[in-house]
Amino acid sequence: MEYRVDERAKRIARKLRKIRELKGLTREKFCEPLGENSDYWGLIERGEQPISLPKLLQVCEVYQIPIESVVVLDYQIQDNGRVREDIDGLLGQCNEYQLEVIRKFISDIAMTL
Repeated sequence: MEYRVDERAKRIARKLRKIRELKGLTREKFCEPLGENSDYWGLIERGEQPISLPKLLQVCEVYQIPIESVVVLDYQIQDNGRVREDIDGLLGQCNEYQLEVIRKFISDIAMTL
């Protein structure tokens, strides 16, 4: 299956590759604690395959990488009440698994801010 990867995903891929290289790890060594195939990881690093949010969170957890050093979010400060309403609406559309991933993501971000 061929994916069309957007520019944000490609930026994340470049950052992950740079982090791996700075740690002096081969793809094989980097992938071992992730339970990931190094060929598949190569697709991610080259921006040919998007990385899933759960996998990105796992990488950040295993290698103690702050998520905000990998993912840069462009945002503008908005009315707090409106933001909460928007988030509530989005959460209402999520299944249990998605909610757990979001909870973990929020927890990781909150600890770094």
